[in-house]
Amino acid sequence: MAQTQISQAQSKSLGAQFAKAIPGLILVALLAVAAMWGEGYLKANHKAFFEATLLNHILLAILFGMLIRNTIGVPSILEPGLKYSTILTKTGIVIMGTKYTLASLVKVGSISMIFITVTLFATVGLSFWLRKRFEMTDPLAGCLAAGFSICGVSATVATGPAVKAKGQEMAYTIATILIFGLIALFTFPAIGKAIGLTENQFGAWVGVGIVNSAQVLAAGMAYGPDAGLMAGIYNMGRVVLLPFVVLYIVMMVLKNNTSASSNINKTQFVMDKFPVFIIAFLVAVLANTAGLFSKEEVKMAGEIMNWCFALGFASIGLTTRFSDMKAAGKDGIILGFIVGAIKAIVALIVVMYLLPL
Repeated sequence: MAQTQISQAQSKSLGAQFAKAIPGLILVALLAVAAMWGEGYLKANHKAFFEATLLNHILLAILFGMLIRNTIGVPSILEPGLKYSTILTKTGIVIMGTKYTLASLVKVGSISMIFITVTLFATVGLSFWLRKRFEMTDPLAGCLAAGFSICGVSATVATGPAVKAKGQEMAYTIATILIFGLIALFTFPAIGKAIGLTENQFGAWVGVGIVNSAQVLAAGMAYGPDAGLMAGIYNMGRVVLLPFVVLYIVMMVLKNNTSASSNINKTQFVMDKFPVFIIAFLVAVLANTAGLFSKEEVKMAGEIMNWCFALGFASIGLTTRFSDMKAAGKDGIILGFIVGAIKAIVALIVVMYLLPL
């Protein structure tokens, strides 16, 4: 009886939360539709401009959202509906699994995972080496190392509590990541076109060189469908390593405190930090490998995936405040940009000359 009452109360609570989210979700949907229309309009009427700027529906959704947030603003009644960006983008990633088979993952994955692993841990090492030249706490350095090595905001959120970072230090890191990511999102596609990168090369490059997962996928999809899929593979490779890199960062932060380090249950830590949605992605890959999806179903899944990303990125744009970015300060921006730029340049060289893409 008590369990039934608890269950009913939880259902009512979830229903109330979703009801509050409806106005914001309507705005997000309108922006996604506008972005879809905008891409079609540019392709039909301004093809040269579209090919030069690569303003597809993903980038347009982000731009439209940012424009609204930073001009007329977003009323408080709409805010609850903007909190679904992570769910929407992760749903898109899971559905993306229908476009892969195990063979395609293995073909790219064996070499790429070595590349990704070396890059991530080297980025952490570089961040802590540079930290000695800046006046910042170890927890802040740990957050910056996580954010610029793995997957941006998600890695920062996962690392912050583990290294006892203050809320301000986490916000500082996220602001720095967003500044770097926005610049990369709108410049990397142009750079890729200018130097003649193939879609596979570009996808691999942004999969390592761009920090935030959402911006990795947005840049890849802006460059082309194959670039988007390749960026997705590399992004998943980074996310898989998230708990291991976060643990490495925690151990570096706590290396001068032996008792604190020895109290960490490393196996449990990795299990707690493992991103569960990856399992759903792998299930989709296995189902596609087994031939459980028809061509029509794969095509439909691709359409649903595009809408999930359009909705998710519109929501991200609507939550991007330029004023929040000012919180990053000089040292955080300098350290983050140095680390991000070095990683991007090294990744580009590897992709162009060493990886068989």
